[in-house]
Amino acid sequence: MLDQLGLADELAQQCFACRETAAYNAKGEEVHGRGWSFMEGMRDTAWDFALVLRQKYQEEIFRNAMAKHGVLVEAPVELTGIKIDESVPAGQHRITASVMNTVTQTASNITCKYLVGCDGGRSSVRRMLSIPFEGATTEDRWVRIDGPIKTNLPKPRTYCSIESPTHGNVLWAALDHGATRIGYAFTAERAKAYDVFDEAAAVKEAIASVKPFDLEFENVDWWTIYSVGQRVARSFFVEDGVFLAGDACHTHSSGAAQGMNTGLHDAVNLAWKLSLVLRGVVRPDILKTYQEERLPNVQKLINYDKDISRLMTNRLPEGWEGDPAADVHEILGRLMAEAGTFSSGLGIYYELQKDNVLSVDGSFRYTNSLTAVKPGKRAPDVALLKPATFAATRLIPETPNAARFYILVFVGEAYKAECSFFDGASASSRLAGLRAADRIDYLTILSKRVPSAYEALGHAPHGRVYFDDVQHGAHDRYAVDVAQGAVVVLRPDGWIGTMAVLGESTTAELERYFERIFV
Repeated sequence: MLDQLGLADELAQQCFACRETAAYNAKGEEVHGRGWSFMEGMRDTAWDFALVLRQKYQEEIFRNAMAKHGVLVEAPVELTGIKIDESVPAGQHRITASVMNTVTQTASNITCKYLVGCDGGRSSVRRMLSIPFEGATTEDRWVRIDGPIKTNLPKPRTYCSIESPTHGNVLWAALDHGATRIGYAFTAERAKAYDVFDEAAAVKEAIASVKPFDLEFENVDWWTIYSVGQRVARSFFVEDGVFLAGDACHTHSSGAAQGMNTGLHDAVNLAWKLSLVLRGVVRPDILKTYQEERLPNVQKLINYDKDISRLMTNRLPEGWEGDPAADVHEILGRLMAEAGTFSSGLGIYYELQKDNVLSVDGSFRYTNSLTAVKPGKRAPDVALLKPATFAATRLIPETPNAARFYILVFVGEAYKAECSFFDGASASSRLAGLRAADRIDYLTILSKRVPSAYEALGHAPHGRVYFDDVQHGAHDRYAVDVAQGAVVVLRPDGWIGTMAVLGESTTAELERYFERIFV
């Protein structure tokens, strides 16, 4: 997602690229297939590793990128009130946010069409609008502590888990800027030893948590202790103009490292829709798809997190019906593997829904396998070649998120069918108008290299042209028969909107799809 927004390269400049995982039992013996091992099996992306960069560094990159577009983040500013004028129609300036600069003590009112509450787990927006935050906080407390370290752990610069009998499934994560994060469960039994739990206590318990390995912190960059719980806002979109995103609408443990990841998915899902609505080019009902798409995925995360957080504290999941003597670390390893594509974000799927016009079944028939490419799924980032030089590239960098839909024309060797589509699309005033307004763009993908796409097709290609990097590689990943071809529509965020057979009827099918989205 961040690659499509032009941010990935800057993140990569500062990150720790973690491609290796390890897991150790209580004796210090390495065990395989447990912990974070799922991270080593990512596919359909060039970013097939964990890009580790702490939030403060990412936020600085985001702020700098926004500044280049004339958008400045004003802080610290506190929200002090929200008023909604019910007499003003939805989509107009009906919301007034009262804010206070806590440094200058300057108060001001901002009237707006939409308000996005991404103000954390203790969200003022959620509280002021009395949006229920459903769920529970457990008695479990976890500690996270960062800093440069010295150790005799065999593989210290990895994503690692240590199966501690006293501190649960301990997180050992190599971080950016040479630091390491240690995360452990702080049980009520361990808490009895401390009148005050401070930084020194956090370090002492971290050292105990990684036994039998040695650990020494050269200094502490940051540490925290927090209560584990799972909560979800009853609604992510209220009053026809107020949204919740990130921790403001869902909180959970850091067991699967999904806090910032999930918030970014919220933000990307909402931002392009809100942008197009504010420009007046798509139907306002599109905004309702934000909750329709994100809430089921958040609930899925919460369900995973309930089990993962218990397993990480050496307890079996609630309602466990298996062997009561089962090894919690083996169960955790299986659960983490099962949730692997979801945790990486590559498997986030927006179920097709009757009223959601963004992801719909088309005339192209796909299989029901878990790896099948279909509407509602993220588009696989296949390898491609540019024309003439055959320089290597990939789909995602060639389809940046600029609030624009992309029509991928997989030609294969179905040149006659492509010609029929070309003629129809060229004659379509609807598609031509959307393209002229930069609402859609075309990419034509041929299954083999040719000296001239024009000669192969018999006309100028739709938009930019690319070739498969290996024999039928992109076509095969999208399950496109090279003898028939296909058309795949990508939403601005990189998820698949619809898929159509290639031929004479394709234009009408695309017109129907876009007719329900654009005004």
